Amino acid sequence: MASQARVVGPRSSVASRLFEIANYAFLALLGAVTLGPFVYLIIGSVTEANYYRAVGVSLSPAHWNLNSYEVLLGSASRIYQSLKVTAFITVVGTFLSLAVTACLAYGLSKREVPGRNLIVVAILFTMLFSGGLVPFYVVVKSFGLINSLWSLILPVLVNAWYLLIMMKFYEALPAEIEDAARIDGCSELGLFWRIALPLSKPVLATMGLFYAVGYWNEWFWATVFLSDAQLYPLQLVLRGILSQVVPVVDPQASVDQAASAAQAMPPVEVLRMAAIMVTVLPIALVYPFLQRYFAKGVLLGAIKG
Repeated sequence: MASQARVVGPRSSVASRLFEIANYAFLALLGAVTLGPFVYLIIGSVTEANYYRAVGVSLSPAHWNLNSYEVLLGSASRIYQSLKVTAFITVVGTFLSLAVTACLAYGLSKREVPGRNLIVVAILFTMLFSGGLVPFYVVVKSFGLINSLWSLILPVLVNAWYLLIMMKFYEALPAEIEDAARIDGCSELGLFWRIALPLSKPVLATMGLFYAVGYWNEWFWATVFLSDAQLYPLQLVLRGILSQVVPVVDPQASVDQAASAAQAMPPVEVLRMAAIMVTVLPIALVYPFLQRYFAKGVLLGAIKG
């Protein structure tokens, strides 16, 4: 038995090492495949216009410049205005969505609330069935939100799935904490503000990231509710640039601004790559700050309860 154990031990150790090597190699290959297009976009967006027309994307910093970003973010650019619109939608929409979702989830987590079960069933119903595009448009129009940025925020203020996750999190909070706070004279509003909210930071950060990504990537409802080009969000303008439907230069820019932008205009492909980077990087830079809350927030809301 001892000799057999000595034979099996090294073999299992070698097999384990081979598996680890193969695993790391596969993950490295997967990472390269995933990051490859992103790196190509970064390098292509800063490649000099003349070099790109003659050769293509340059790996040498000697042929790099920021002309494409100067055109996209210049005073005559359409993207600059759309970026401000998208920033407003993302910041205000995420704040309001988190506030309303947290308040509603905390209230529905209390089983003694009158009509709670009916409200929960109504929320579940909206996850399975929809009234359709035309009734939704009629409702938004009846509130006077057409051609307004609020049409991209208020109609989608609460996501039913995020609400249920947050509600399950609040249901899993220990009742002893709330009982102790009530004994100390804390009101229901005080319980929510001083006890529930501080404990729900992981869930709030996770749901906030989901809401922010949704608002940042918004383009479909903008095509339905908005007709003023000055109100177009970033993703809609980018979609128009990629399909060569929307020009980069704002028609309301002055003649001098438009002329200078036209002279510095890099190839369309370089502009497209730069436009994609402008839309991806801001929301991607937010993720590292919320990463430590991400997995914890999802698991707390999904497993508990």
